[in-house]
Amino acid sequence: MMKKIIKIGALKIGGGNPVAVQGMVKTPPSDKKTVSLINAMTRAGCRMARIAVPNMREAGFLADVVKKIKIPLVADIHFDWRLAIAASVAGASKIRINPSNIGSARKVADVAASCKDKKIPIRVGANSGSVKTLSHGDKPKTKARKLFNAVSREVATLEKTGFYDIVVSAKAEDVETTIEVNRLLAKLGYPVHIGVTATGAESDGIVKSSIALGSLLREGIGDTIRVSLLAGPVAEINAAYSILAAVGLHKKKINFIACPTCGRCGVDLKSILEKISSRFPDALSGASPASGKTLNVAIMGCEVNGPGEARNADIGLAFTGRKAIYFEKGRIIKTLDRKDSIAFLTGKIKKCLTLNNADC
Repeated sequence: MMKKIIKIGALKIGGGNPVAVQGMVKTPPSDKKTVSLINAMTRAGCRMARIAVPNMREAGFLADVVKKIKIPLVADIHFDWRLAIAASVAGASKIRINPSNIGSARKVADVAASCKDKKIPIRVGANSGSVKTLSHGDKPKTKARKLFNAVSREVATLEKTGFYDIVVSAKAEDVETTIEVNRLLAKLGYPVHIGVTATGAESDGIVKSSIALGSLLREGIGDTIRVSLLAGPVAEINAAYSILAAVGLHKKKINFIACPTCGRCGVDLKSILEKISSRFPDALSGASPASGKTLNVAIMGCEVNGPGEARNADIGLAFTGRKAIYFEKGRIIKTLDRKDSIAFLTGKIKKCLTLNNADC
């Protein structure tokens, strides 16, 4: 089913447009760090930022945040429909409401009227922590149906007011429910935002999100994506792009390859990789439009895992003793002192990106 195309600021989703990565800043609008965090998310490739608006005081800071960022801002609203109206007036590019706690049909209609006037969409987003019909012990398919029903009822309420600029989502804390409910939502014909909620520790969150969202994306379900992690917002953006790349929906600007190390490794390879990759915060955000290619960079722990195992890399280093071997496409080019190797490789990466990978 061809989904309706929705505009969120200058961003278009649905109707075959590329899957957009969304992130959520974890500070309120009033926090002095909020703008810098959103801008860091933007540099990492975030296409729209969601922000919690818990009360009218915080709603009063939204307009200032909107002026200082470059991507659409999504106001996340619970409990008080008046906050949604205030956010729409303040310049938010989209409003998220939760069908389980936003209130009566009249209140939803008031939100719809304000959003229609401002020409901004509404995301109807339910989650398993707030849908009142869910019960302890519900099986995944039952949970999925209840979540779907909560969303579809709110969608029907919006449609009765003549409002159709709608995005739908439903999130659960487990993989099976997440997959099942999004299969149901995809039948509504509106763009679908996908994610897993309450994912636990960062490593668990990455695993759950990779399985659930990767499965849905492979089925063609998902127009925007957020990976919810107990970690900083940039980590969420990076994880989302890694999932998109893994299912073939995204080409990274730089793909870093590293061996897992063993007893032959004489360097702190993890630290070396972090030093190099930290200088390219937008590495995952997207291949150069001019070349359409990903720059593959290998950082290997020894000569065994050097040019041979990383022969598909465009450029790379393999560490051996106090030296580092620099190689290109599986061919050894030169040997460097270890202390000079990081700066050398960083310079090569920058050159390759400048040349749009033409000589790399």
